[in-house]
Amino acid sequence: MTNSSHHHDHQRLYNTSVTSTDPHQHGSLKVLKNELSDLIKDPPEGFIVEPDQNDFFTWNVGIFGAPNTLFAGGYYKALLKFPVDYPYRPPKLKFLSDMWHPNVYTDGQICISILHEPGEDERSGEQACERWSVVQNVRSILLSIISMLNEPNISSPANIDASIDYRKYKDDPINNRTYKEKLDRLIEKSKAIAKFEGIEIPQTVEEYTKRFDKKLSLKTNDDVQDYLNDDDDDDDDDDEQSEDNYSQSSRIKLITNSDIKLAIKSTIKSNNNNNSSGDYNDHLYTKW
Repeated sequence: MTNSSHHHDHQRLYNTSVTSTDPHQHGSLKVLKNELSDLIKDPPEGFIVEPDQNDFFTWNVGIFGAPNTLFAGGYYKALLKFPVDYPYRPPKLKFLSDMWHPNVYTDGQICISILHEPGEDERSGEQACERWSVVQNVRSILLSIISMLNEPNISSPANIDASIDYRKYKDDPINNRTYKEKLDRLIEKSKAIAKFEGIEIPQTVEEYTKRFDKKLSLKTNDDVQDYLNDDDDDDDDDDEQSEDNYSQSSRIKLITNSDIKLAIKSTIKSNNNNNSSGDYNDHLYTKW
């Protein structure tokens, strides 16, 4: 998709949003439109953004794991929801992809200072300069998320179990591989979705630092179901070779195509169950 057609689609969505929202929200919509235009003109490194097709206050996000980090090779989907008084208050970001990280709650919500309400907080000890302010924007938010993935803050973790795994791994990565093994499993699942959506995951520093100016793919559950119905005969072959796909060094079973399809099927079941709640750690995506 060319930048001109990209601009056209977003302009149409913006115009629809302006006519369908409260007039007091128009200022926030204009700020978001300007930020999106800036991201299109100067595409960022490491992530893709795309406004929801029906709501300009909700943006779909694709974040790539940076090379030479534990998250390298991963494709992490998230939702960024803006308040009607943005940029005076921060948006909320939630991972849709499963994450195992000290600063990400099990439901996908993240704990990061830049998205905390403005002003000092005596209880947490955070200073105003560390928290949200009107000088922040989508680009700075997502760059902070990428930094958070690579350098977790374990002083006040959102996921205590992940924090324990991470600290053990950092202290002795040879004998305490649980943290890395969990990330590797989730990376393999994310690769299946990226391949289906036609998203090319950067593998090298050169690929990662190139400008991502393509449109973020938004597949529906029907699209995924059609994909699952194709090549079902391949499942038996994958299972027959499962015993060979075992890493003696890391002592974890590698992900097969059958495993990935089962993970995607659990995603569809979860998304179609409107009354579901609770722990989604076994799913490829989590709910908002």
